[in-house]
Amino acid sequence: MKKSKLYMSSIALLCVMCGVLLPSALVAQDAEKKELSPEAVAQKMQSFYDTTADFQASFKQVYTDLAAGESKKSYGKVYIKKPGKMRWDYYKESKGKQKPEKAMVSDGKVFWVYEYEFKQVFKECLASSKLPTSVTFLMGEGNLLESFDVSFEKSSSEAKPVIKLVPKKPTSQYKELHFVVDGKTFQVLKTTIFDPYGNTNEIVFSKVKFDQNLPDKGFSFKPPKDARLLNPQKECP
Repeated sequence: MKKSKLYMSSIALLCVMCGVLLPSALVAQDAEKKELSPEAVAQKMQSFYDTTADFQASFKQVYTDLAAGESKKSYGKVYIKKPGKMRWDYYKESKGKQKPEKAMVSDGKVFWVYEYEFKQVFKECLASSKLPTSVTFLMGEGNLLESFDVSFEKSSSEAKPVIKLVPKKPTSQYKELHFVVDGKTFQVLKTTIFDPYGNTNEIVFSKVKFDQNLPDKGFSFKPPKDARLLNPQKECP
């Protein structure tokens, strides 16, 4: 797989996850006590999405390559702001100190990936990229129940519902999504993304904050002068 496609696949999956995640902690505390159907949980997530302006959290990520039998652990911080702005800052430990490893940034028009160690940059114009339709959740559009078939996983419980989302229109980028949800607040605790090859991308969130009026400047990116652009192209509109 070409590097550009790999990066776009990665960000598409993160967009899907965050687009659904944003509203999840905003469900009313006085929700009905009766057991909810998976469709009802999904509907609540959809209904409250538009009331959230921004989101930030710490995250731990584990990507498992089934064929290689290997797993890669990562951690960092994520910031999301509507419409379409997001930033994922990855860090690593080096000689007992935390150093930046990778930044994935979008201002809503351009998507950048910068790898600090290799000083290389990937750039994509979002207007011309072919992201899955479900990514439009991040832009405040789309309908969860129209895009996915929703069901409960066997491990689901009233305290921690686990919902499974399968895209109604097959995509080469992911096969299904699993969300572990807090049964009282409806905040998403963990999400796992399964690709068509059986690989998984698991992300656990902590220290979540909503509606902090995140500044737009945090979603802008200017490549360092010594950085190598992997895919030179015209300016994005």
